[in-house]
Amino acid sequence: MLKRICSTLIIACFLLLVSTTGNAQLYINGAQFFIEPGATVTVQGDLTSNVDILGTGKILLKGSANQNINMNNFTIPNLEMDNVSNATLTGSAKIGTDLLFTNGRIILGANDLTMAPTATITSPNNSRFVVTNSTGKLIKNSLNGSGFTYPVGNTALTYNPVTITNIGTSDNIAVRCLANANTAGLTGTGFTKEVVDASWDLSEAAGGGGGSNLSLTATWSGSDELPGFNRNKAGISYYMTTPAASIGWDLLNTQTGAASGADPYTYSRAGITTFGAFAIGTRPVLSPLLVSPTVFLQGNYSTGAGMMTDNLRTLDLIPTTEPYTGNANFTHSGSGGGETSNASIVGSAAPAGNTAIVDWVFVQLHDGTGAVISTRAALLQRNGSVVDTDGSSPVNMAGNVAGNNYYISIRHRNHLGVRSLNTKTLAKTATTMFDFADGSTAAFPGAVTNSPLATLNTNIYGMWGGDATGNKVTKYSGPGNDENYLLNTVLGGNKGTTINGYNNADLNLNGQVKYSGPGNDENYLLNTVLGGNKGTTINGYNNADLNLNGQVKYSGPGNDENYLLNTVLG
Repeated sequence: MLKRICSTLIIACFLLLVSTTGNAQLYINGAQFFIEPGATVTVQGDLTSNVDILGTGKILLKGSANQNINMNNFTIPNLEMDNVSNATLTGSAKIGTDLLFTNGRIILGANDLTMAPTATITSPNNSRFVVTNSTGKLIKNSLNGSGFTYPVGNTALTYNPVTITNIGTSDNIAVRCLANANTAGLTGTGFTKEVVDASWDLSEAAGGGGGSNLSLTATWSGSDELPGFNRNKAGISYYMTTPAASIGWDLLNTQTGAASGADPYTYSRAGITTFGAFAIGTRPVLSPLLVSPTVFLQGNYSTGAGMMTDNLRTLDLIPTTEPYTGNANFTHSGSGGGETSNASIVGSAAPAGNTAIVDWVFVQLHDGTGAVISTRAALLQRNGSVVDTDGSSPVNMAGNVAGNNYYISIRHRNHLGVRSLNTKTLAKTATTMFDFADGSTAAFPGAVTNSPLATLNTNIYGMWGGDATGNKVTKYSGPGNDENYLLNTVLGGNKGTTINGYNNADLNLNGQVKYSGPGNDENYLLNTVLGGNKGTTINGYNNADLNLNGQVKYSGPGNDENYLLNTVLG
């Protein structure tokens, strides 16, 4: 009894010192420290303890400069943060009942801040919250069906809270906010566009029992959005680390939609049973689906070189933003549309040679019925390789389920498209080849009157050219013909006019539209594509041919209306 009285007296004297001496420290070393109900201990300096603080009273952090807090993972029953600067954890701490934010932020560094099962956090906002600037996490023990908001941000200037509800087994759930959305989840380099510039690391803290089933609502402000981010079509993505074939971000196009709120904004995701990195965005954090098509364009194919010319690139005519958005003959779907590259890849200063870029193409992914479900604008190299916007990587048809069977098609603004005859199983981490150039990938016969690909050389094939109108038919006469479009629509009826630039009527892709003289487009249309016969019509495949029989029709045997209504829609 005497020992307890002495300890209490020593503490009482020490508290008197704290309250009368500016910026004094509170240091509790082994003695019992009890704060009576309703009582407040004001600390203007640092706080250190190697025991739990007892009672139901409150510790008030009231310094005017940063205060260091080292609880050695022991408990404060109630803590009020009222420092116009910040408080920094130099050792982990626990909160027994409530953490009240009045002013300032608590910076975790490498230390954890743990909330007891019934503990609450009161009055956080974008100027007072928990900063998870290193490996330290904000932990809620025994999180269950009630939603709990983790008021976190990665710096004192970024506030990205998350609210988590657990409808599964009660569990200890830890959260930290990262500075960026990274290429490899918790590691890698930060994305520079089309995402929210933050991510969240969710984990099961020590003592968690497993069996969680979480719903997550993540919050960000407009200032967190990187260029190209589309808050009308994004979602929360999870970075999968196993199995090997599934490694990568997992968001699908079908899981994207419009954000809620008005600065701040939120997205939600339910059914979370595994832990790791979560981010918000569209294309960079969509589930990858990698394809590597190969095809030639008839318009600029050089028989002598065995590849295409890159006149548009050398003339600096290839736009850095894809040309298909806004074109009535091309409709983007899935995550496609608005793809960009840069002049160092598509311009005259870009490397020449076999892999030089010749133009943009329009890649389509079809499901097993042949319907287009996703598109992406990509770049075409001289050697026929279709690559992503970085000029070298496989094309990522992101946001589609790996392991399913798909058709692939390639279209171009003034060539007839080509689509694979058969489906292939596409993967998330392995690249699937579609080689139309050498004929090893069979092409779907979009019309019964001509081959789906033009023969460019011995065993070398390419997309039919001459489709200046973009109507999926190349012809010299009759309604909607390309000669009339070339001469009258583009050249104003003047056969001697030459128009320089990036134009759909530039059928041989040499950077000029002209009707007469060397390298003219009329001669290319009539003699190269149509073989000198003005009555010839070359038909491209049509997406409306839903039953893949090479015909598009509404009535009669094998019609597409019956297939759409009865076979697909039941």
